[in-house]
Amino acid sequence: MVIAVPVVSATCQDRGLSQGISCPHWPGIGGPGYSRHMHILPGLTSTKKERIPAFLEDLEREGIQEIALFPTCMDKAERTSLYREMELLSRLRIPHVHVRSDFDEGELEYLCERFGTEAFNIHPSASTHPFGPISARYAHKFFVENVEQLPDKTELESLGGLCPDFSHWANAVAFGRFGYDAAMRRLAGHYPIGCCHLSALRPGIPNPWHGEWDHHEYVSLADLDYLMAYSAFMPPAWGSLELENPLSQQLQARRHLESLLHPMTADATR
Repeated sequence: MVIAVPVVSATCQDRGLSQGISCPHWPGIGGPGYSRHMHILPGLTSTKKERIPAFLEDLEREGIQEIALFPTCMDKAERTSLYREMELLSRLRIPHVHVRSDFDEGELEYLCERFGTEAFNIHPSASTHPFGPISARYAHKFFVENVEQLPDKTELESLGGLCPDFSHWANAVAFGRFGYDAAMRRLAGHYPIGCCHLSALRPGIPNPWHGEWDHHEYVSLADLDYLMAYSAFMPPAWGSLELENPLSQQLQARRHLESLLHPMTADATR
């Protein structure tokens, strides 16, 4: 199987856009051309809960004060216990949280006030794990991720915008689902991008949930190189590593991605 990836021409890079995308006016948040400001956050994931204690210990030892949180495999009681542990970490901020359907408004308020959360992401309404009704108070902070299903325009218009998961996007391209690619390009060119997921693409290696090539753990830093093809769609602030790797490896991944993405963006803005 031949992997196809988006190609961005020099002209389109100068505009900060991928080929075929018009240039809308972005009111301060999200959208193509803003990746020079993106801050890459280490991600605390919950698919392998046994790794969480070591991750928290490493945060304290390394003095890391900003992370993304992916408590997608934790029920409310487990999350409450985790929050108590995180409250003990000095000045920890969690700008981006991937929420699930059992989050209530009180929990959203707690995360915003205690950990400075600025962006929540959810799955599309057509997915197997939709979020449900969203309070008008927080709707502008919600960004919809692309999974096997794509976000619906109606929900994007009523919420903050889009949260691209680039591994899901690139995986769809690798398997020849070019309609998915075209639709994502249209959505990413039209709606604000408030946050994103940065994960691994490992061609030929099936993942544990549907047997394709998008992964939440990298083996080689080269598993992240595909992200260069999506640099035009990076958000203005928060790029979150959705990785199960230990913190030390995530910090290596962050340095690697900064070396790949920042020079490209710098060149595009000269």
